[in-house]
Amino acid sequence: MRKYLLIGCLMLVALGNAAKDYKIVGKCLDPHAEGKVALIAYNESNRLDTIGKSTISEGQFLMTGSVTKRKVGYLLINDRVKDYIPIILDEGTFRVVLDGNIVLSLKGTPEQDILNQFLETRLAQVQLLEEFRLRPLDERRNDSIRSFYRERDSQIAPVVKEAQHKLLEKYPDRYATAVFFTQDLKEKGLEELTSIYNLLTGPGRDNPSAKKILERIERLSALEKGALAPNFTMKTPEGKSLELYQVPAKVKIIDFWASWCYPCRKENPLLVRLYEKYHDKGLEIIGISLDDDHQKWTDAIKKDGLPWLHVSELKKWKCEAVTLYDVKVVPHTVVMDGDNHVIARNVRGEALEKLIDELMGNL
Repeated sequence: MRKYLLIGCLMLVALGNAAKDYKIVGKCLDPHAEGKVALIAYNESNRLDTIGKSTISEGQFLMTGSVTKRKVGYLLINDRVKDYIPIILDEGTFRVVLDGNIVLSLKGTPEQDILNQFLETRLAQVQLLEEFRLRPLDERRNDSIRSFYRERDSQIAPVVKEAQHKLLEKYPDRYATAVFFTQDLKEKGLEELTSIYNLLTGPGRDNPSAKKILERIERLSALEKGALAPNFTMKTPEGKSLELYQVPAKVKIIDFWASWCYPCRKENPLLVRLYEKYHDKGLEIIGISLDDDHQKWTDAIKKDGLPWLHVSELKKWKCEAVTLYDVKVVPHTVVMDGDNHVIARNVRGEALEKLIDELMGNL
């Protein structure tokens, strides 16, 4: 009897791990189009691997493959990384329509169709961002133009969130729901992510994408006001080690910046003013540069007259502190007390000046 039970269990495992074949059929609006298509996905080490390739010939392409369990892949058309399209790989046929390098539609399995509903909610925001990106560099740096686009985005955002929330309530138990909310995971705050995760149920929560949401919640919780800030040790321009917890101060500002960052350089005069005003009273600033060139880093320090402590791994965004402190853009500041507990994050300009005035005035 035990023998038959064992055989039955092994058969169930084998069936559960059976390969699920998929087929991706592509068609271009231009019947003479030529090019290439790649399918990439994250491996177990969280690195992107190419798991499929195809050639566009006479406006068509075909790609086949298999997965043992449902997973998320990304279609790249002619190596255009910024235009990647998420595809939930599962048993079935997917049909893709291309207009040049742009995916006009991607239809297939029920999960993919649900993901498409979510993706459509943010179409207006994607179009707005693309409009901004197409402007000349000097216009993108113009404060009034940047403010104009921020205002337009702030008007669109509530409508988008409401539409996404309705879909979340409609599909809380679907794999595609968690997949969608990991597409721009770093753009969401702790409160929003917690609300999303709490609404997920069943298969909607029991999958790798939902796990990523939970991990993100845990990381952001560690940076909340009052939390002990993550420690780090990095090299100064002179090659000496500097540890955050060993820096004596009553108030500390960690300033993530880079020599190539125009908004960072524009913010530096304010930091200089605060440092000169309060350093003798216990304010310390630790600048963490996202440069990868030692000379450019030190030249910027000298040119902008930045007298505080400086460290860098010279790895740009691959700096460990960027991950620890969830830095998405620079400049980015973290204000903490002398015992390294977080007071505020990502405050700039007048708001930062007012906060430091209050903190130093209360000492």
